Amino acid sequence: MKNNSAMKHIVTSTAVVATLSMLLAGCSNPTASSTDVDTSSADYWPKATQSLEGTTLKMWVPQAASKIPVNMVKEFEKATGAKVDVEVIPDPYEQNVQTKVTTGDAPNLALWQPTRSMLAGFIAQDKLQKLDNAPFVDNYTEGMAEAGGLVENTRYAALFGAPSVMGVFYNKQVFEKAGITNTPKNWDELVETAKKIKAANIDGVESPFFEMGGSQWGTQYSVQVQLAEAAKDGLWDRVNTGKEKFTDKTIMTAINNYKALFDEGLENKDAGSAKNDEQAAALWNGKTGMMIGIGVMFNMVAALANNDKAALDEKIGFFPISSKGNIGTIIPDANNGVVAFKSGDNAKDAAARQLINYWLSDGYEGFVKDQSAVSVLKTVDSSPDVPEALTDSAAAIKDGVGSMQSLAIGNPDLYINLADMINGTKTPEQVGQATQDQFAQLAKAQGASGF
Repeated sequence: MKNNSAMKHIVTSTAVVATLSMLLAGCSNPTASSTDVDTSSADYWPKATQSLEGTTLKMWVPQAASKIPVNMVKEFEKATGAKVDVEVIPDPYEQNVQTKVTTGDAPNLALWQPTRSMLAGFIAQDKLQKLDNAPFVDNYTEGMAEAGGLVENTRYAALFGAPSVMGVFYNKQVFEKAGITNTPKNWDELVETAKKIKAANIDGVESPFFEMGGSQWGTQYSVQVQLAEAAKDGLWDRVNTGKEKFTDKTIMTAINNYKALFDEGLENKDAGSAKNDEQAAALWNGKTGMMIGIGVMFNMVAALANNDKAALDEKIGFFPISSKGNIGTIIPDANNGVVAFKSGDNAKDAAARQLINYWLSDGYEGFVKDQSAVSVLKTVDSSPDVPEALTDSAAAIKDGVGSMQSLAIGNPDLYINLADMINGTKTPEQVGQATQDQFAQLAKAQGASGF
């Protein structure tokens, strides 16, 4: 999406506490439901434009994504006669929404990060409608249906936007000046590429990589990309059941490899205090060659370029990276997903599902055009205004794998612990242990076996 402010794409510390409270308030099984519904019945998914005269729905959105559904909602109201009140929930969005829902205040719909860890609390309390057998799912582009919204093979969220993919955004001009003609094919080649940039001693280039330890939330991506092959091999299933830990070899190797980037002088000298806006500026201005991150970080670069597609295509590229190859790690956020809450009113619940159906059918072409977005549907082309870096990022979804947020049953503060490591207050081993301790707490609250 265009013009969206940076979002954390992770549960903040306070939101982790809120999630834990929700899990404790709910049943021990995070996929439990008090009622079984036939999502395949003919009337479960109302036709997109059937009349909803006299029906009012409430939708919650985060401040940073407040404009995303506005025009789609207006068209839905025109097509159906419904009224949809779009309410902006102040930051921290995740914490505030979870608190309101836990205390009995819930909307009919909400933009929400469609990951397992962020859906778990609502599912435990049986707050969400099931969205299985949605008529638009078969129209998703390759890999999109599996990219988010599913928990234990049940769909609780619908994707309306292409999720971010963790990977490398790079300055093409820096690569050219360093004599780099091919993008790296694995983590080791990525490190060698960084060393080539450093050795080239290019005027104006201060570091091969740039990290934003002062903002903290971006620190996790360099570690997570290294876990893609392991994730495909069931890493997070093993972590979820206590059979593997953050302190074990696979994740610790990734943490140590990340630490080595700093030890070898491949990151910016002010990595511990630098903020995300400084990172974006460094990439755009050619002070660094690469940043390992996600789409929202590219959006900040795009803002510096006044969203000039031609200028962005000329200067900034993207490639997925993983330990042994180029597997992308997928991390959906609230810019990508929508959930429907149970209200106790069958007609309103059906109307909420109808809005989702409209959004991803009759209303989707207009939505993509309005948002200058990558399309998630086979029958709708992406906007021609989408920069190549985001197009390449979305293309990596079909062969990608879910992130920790997507596949783990809890989302501990790995990013904070890594920021502490950058600033010298935690060792890699302490990062692993602190993250494991918090994850175990979240797992216990869900009644997960092995903890």
